[in-house]
Amino acid sequence: MSTDPDGSAASRSTQDPFRDGGPGLRAALAVRFLLELALLAGSAIAAVRLAPGWPGWLVAVAGVLLVGVVWGLLLSPKARIDIRPIGRVCLEAVLFGSVAGALWASELGGAGVTLLVAWILDRIALRLLSGVAAPRRSPRRRR
Repeated sequence: MSTDPDGSAASRSTQDPFRDGGPGLRAALAVRFLLELALLAGSAIAAVRLAPGWPGWLVAVAGVLLVGVVWGLLLSPKARIDIRPIGRVCLEAVLFGSVAGALWASELGGAGVTLLVAWILDRIALRLLSGVAAPRRSPRRRR
């Protein structure tokens, strides 16, 4: 894959799905943005609750930075590193599942389950509304 001089992948579409999509897609993308913010907040809240005092605050800052850097490098629309769609979904599942588990461990299980279920439903909505067909395997030739 070629890259532009600024390092962004040249194969990415220049269309803005938020502007060009329908109202359902816009709503799903807005929910996705809110889920990203909830992911950052959830990691900080879980860290502070699991490690009380100043160590918890240090872990919270480190957790938010880690999630933010991973999201920015690999998952954001302008990600510097391009990974396959299945890799993106798996990485998102790891992030959301980890934060949901940390919230559960910090006695905020309802928030953790809500975060995880909302992410799953939003991924389904984005898949259905984006109009992107699922990649299909080419049939194998018989010998």
